[in-house]
Amino acid sequence: MRVAFISLHTSPAERAGTADAGGMNVLIRALAGALRSIGVDVEFFTRRSSPDQADTVTLDDGLVVHHVTAGPARPLPKSDIDAFIDEFRDNLGPLDAFDVVHSHHWMSGVAALPLARAAGIPHVMTFHSVAAHPNSSLREGEPAESPARLEGEIVCATQSDLIIAVSRHEAAVVIGRCQADPERVVVVRPGVDTELFHPAAPGSSWTPDGVAAGYLLFAARLQPLKAPDVAIEALALLPEAHRPELVVVGQSSADFADYESQLHRLVAERGLTEKVTFLPGQDRESFARILRHASLMLVPSHSETFGLVALEASASGVPVVAAAAGGLTEAVCNTHTGVLVPSHEPAAWAKAISSLLADPELRAQMSRTGRSRSLRMSWTHVAEQTRAAYRRAIASGPVRRIAFLHAHPDDETLASGALIAHLVDQGFEASVLTATRGEMGGVVPGPLSPLEGTPELQERREAELAGALAALGVRSHAYLGMPPARAKGGDPRRYLDSGMEWISEGVAGPGDRASERSLTLSDLAEETDDAVAWLSHIGADLVVSYDDDGGYGHPDHVRMNEVAKAAAARLGLPFAALTPHRDKADRWFALEPYLPQVAGALRHHRTQLTVHDDGATITHSGGQSEPILTSVGLIGTGFGHL
Repeated sequence: MRVAFISLHTSPAERAGTADAGGMNVLIRALAGALRSIGVDVEFFTRRSSPDQADTVTLDDGLVVHHVTAGPARPLPKSDIDAFIDEFRDNLGPLDAFDVVHSHHWMSGVAALPLARAAGIPHVMTFHSVAAHPNSSLREGEPAESPARLEGEIVCATQSDLIIAVSRHEAAVVIGRCQADPERVVVVRPGVDTELFHPAAPGSSWTPDGVAAGYLLFAARLQPLKAPDVAIEALALLPEAHRPELVVVGQSSADFADYESQLHRLVAERGLTEKVTFLPGQDRESFARILRHASLMLVPSHSETFGLVALEASASGVPVVAAAAGGLTEAVCNTHTGVLVPSHEPAAWAKAISSLLADPELRAQMSRTGRSRSLRMSWTHVAEQTRAAYRRAIASGPVRRIAFLHAHPDDETLASGALIAHLVDQGFEASVLTATRGEMGGVVPGPLSPLEGTPELQERREAELAGALAALGVRSHAYLGMPPARAKGGDPRRYLDSGMEWISEGVAGPGDRASERSLTLSDLAEETDDAVAWLSHIGADLVVSYDDDGGYGHPDHVRMNEVAKAAAARLGLPFAALTPHRDKADRWFALEPYLPQVAGALRHHRTQLTVHDDGATITHSGGQSEPILTSVGLIGTGFGHL
C-alpha cells in the first residue's frame, strides 16, 4: 500500500515547539514510520518554506518529503497560508500513484480532496484541531478563525471517504460541528515511543543547566491556547518556601510574535525570574531527557484534540496535571496517571500541584500506572489500526466486489495472481470464474504425465485450482455452466477446453481438436447468460478479464474476453482488461512484494507448470520458461478506488 501524507502548513521535519510545529508534527512522523515498519509506504507533501529546500528529501529515518511551491518560499504565519491552498494543489500534481491520500489539518484536505477525487483514490482526513465555533468566546489574544477554515472543515468532513479522529472528543466535534457522517468516522488514538520516553533511572539527578531538581515542566508552542500563563500564575501561588522551579519548553509562532515577551513580563511581575527557565523547542531525544527528570508535567491547554505530550509524560513515569478539556480527558486517566483540573483558575491549579508534590507515594503510583498504560499504546498498534482504516476507506468506494473471469486453471494466477492477492489484502472481495478445467493442456513431464488426456486430469486440476485460489485469499469461485454460474432453468453443463496451437513464438491460435462442447464452439449467448447469473449472484461491482487478444491469442482467452464484456455490458458494470504492458494501462500496479505469495499459488498447479527454486521463474508443461508476473495494468474505467 502506498499512502500520500499531505501536510501543507507544516513539515514533519520541523522541531516540535517551534513556530507552528507541535503535537501534529510528532504524530504524523511517528505514524508514518510505524506504517513503514508494517509494509505501508508513506510519502509526505508539504509547503516549501525555504528556497534551499530540494524538491524531494529523505529524512534520517528514511521518510520521503516532497516540497511543493505555494506562496513565498519562507516561513509564514499559519493564518496566512490558506491564501495559497489553490497554488499548493496546482503544484502538487496528480496523486494516482498512491492507494490512499491522507490529509492532515483542514488546509491539506481542501487542497488534496479534488486531486484524490480526480484520481479515483480514497481520501482520508485527520483534523488534529477544529476551528472554534463562530459563536464561542475566543480566548483573549487568539485570532478569529477565517471563514475559509470554517467552510473548509465542513468540506473535508462531508466529502472525505473516511475521517480518522485522534480522540472521541474530536470525533464528536467533527460529527456535531462539521456535519460528518458518523459511519465514516473512526477513532485511532495516538501512540507513544516507549523506548525514547521512559522513566529516569533510579537515583538519577540530572537537570537542565541552572535548574534545581524537582522542577515542573510545561512544553508546547507559546500561544494563549496552550495557557502557559496559567502554569506561571499557579507557580506564583505556591508557598515560596517550597516553590519548585518551572521549565518552559517552546517558542511562539509568527501569529503570536509578542506572546513570548508577554510571558517573560508576567514572570518578572510575579517575582519568578529565578524560578522560571525558558528553553527553545528541543529535538526529540533532548526533550525526552528533560521530561523524564521532571516531577510533574503541566498541560493547561484550553483545548486539545488529544494532548500527546501528556501520554509521553506517562511513558516517562511523570504524573500529569492537565486541564479537563477535550482529548486530555482521554490522554490522562484522572487520579491514576495524573489529575484533571476542571477550570483554568490559577488557584485550582496551585492546589492540584501542591497536593501531588506533598504526596510522593501517590506520585510513585501514578508513575507506575502511567508507564504500564503507555506500554499498551505502541505506535505499531496505532499503525495497524490506521492500515485497517485505510482498507476500509478503499473498500467503501463504488467498487467493492471484483470478478475475475478466466479460461483455465492457472490463468487466474499467471495473469492476475498478484493483483488478486493485493486486492484481497486491501479489503476487497475478489471472486474467480473459470470456464474450463484445461483438459486439452499438456502435463509437466514426470510422475503426473500419465494423467494427460484422462478424466482424472480434470479432477486433479480442480484440486490444484482450489489450492491456488486459497493461497491468493480467494473465497468465492465457480465454474462457468455450473450453479451459481448457470442461467436460470438450465441444467448444469461443463464447457470444455478448446485447445490451441502455437502460430509463432508467444502467439497462439485455435487448435483443430476442439469438441462441440468446447468453449469456443458453444453458444456465446448461453455463455454470457451463465456469466450474468454468476455476476448477479456475487453482486459484482467490476468485471476483469483478458484484453481483446486474450493476452497471447489463446481462443478460450479471446472467448472469455467476449463473454466478460458482454455480461458486464448487460449488467451495466465497468469492465477492465488485464495487460502486462505499462504503456497501455490506464492504471498500473507494481506488486513485486506479492511475488512469494504468487509463487506459492503457482506451486499448486503442478500438472501445468514448475516453479523454479529461485521462486521468480516458471517453466510451463510445453517447456517454455518465463518470469512470474507481478506488475500488471488495467485498461478501462470505473476502478479508481482499487
